[in-house]
Amino acid sequence: MIAAIALPISVAERSLLIMGGIFILAMECVNTAIERVVDDISEDKRDLAKQAKDTASAAVALFALGVGSAWIVIIIGMLS
Repeated sequence: MIAAIALPISVAERSLLIMGGIFILAMECVNTAIERVVDDISEDKRDLAKQAKDTASAAVALFALGVGSAWIVIIIGMLS
């Protein structure tokens, strides 16, 4: 967030980067909630429980890749 504020970028770009960081934290909260609910239901090893946890983790990773891509595009645009 500090980098997004300090960089000489437009308000829209700054807002996008800050929002992306906050959304990654929100996705991590959702991932943690899913993992805790799955663990609370049963400690047994089940394929569907593992798939639910893996899917929630993948959602966080995909969102982080998207935000990382936005950072790259904005930085490259700033350097051009």
